[in-house]
Amino acid sequence: MRKAISYYDSYNFTLYDLISDAQKVLDIGCAEGKLGEQLKLRKNCFVAGVEIDENLAMLAKERYDKVIIGDIENLSELPFPDRFFDAIIFGDVLEHLKNPEAVLLQIKRYLQDDGFIAMSIPNVAFLMVRMKLLLGKFDYAEEGILDRTHLRFYTLKTLKSMVSRCGYKIVLIKVRTPRWYLSKLANLWKGLLAYEFVIMAKK
Repeated sequence: MRKAISYYDSYNFTLYDLISDAQKVLDIGCAEGKLGEQLKLRKNCFVAGVEIDENLAMLAKERYDKVIIGDIENLSELPFPDRFFDAIIFGDVLEHLKNPEAVLLQIKRYLQDDGFIAMSIPNVAFLMVRMKLLLGKFDYAEEGILDRTHLRFYTLKTLKSMVSRCGYKIVLIKVRTPRWYLSKLANLWKGLLAYEFVIMAKK
């Protein structure tokens, strides 16, 4: 299901903050390229993207150094040397894939030995989802944790397990909350109060 262009008209500030100046970045599922645009303008990064939606990819091409149009699950090769990127980003992408672990394994070859992956993934164990489950509700929506296009659902435990199985070591876990005033509490009870997890992991 294709979402409206306006759905992508923002970028993840937490992912942005993980990237250092002048790094080479691969943005998987880059949409129209808002994140990469900021990385290029403010941090002088080289940014490449992969995007399955041709309309969005054409917009990203105006902002990125290179954009590959295609499904990352069906791209056996990318036009970059091994160990080329300092960082590979999956911003709200892995939950949409049929086999995210295969992608995490496949993409590792393009990451420098001291490089890292960064991902944002919604928390299906978020308090409001749990409360609705107690009432027998698990209703899909156009966006958010129960986005109807999600194929996978993760808790913090299952997310950490997947990353570990793929041979990465988690070095940072950040939480995003629907309200700023929940941030401190969410850091204490990540599995319950985090709306979304942001993970940084190294090879």
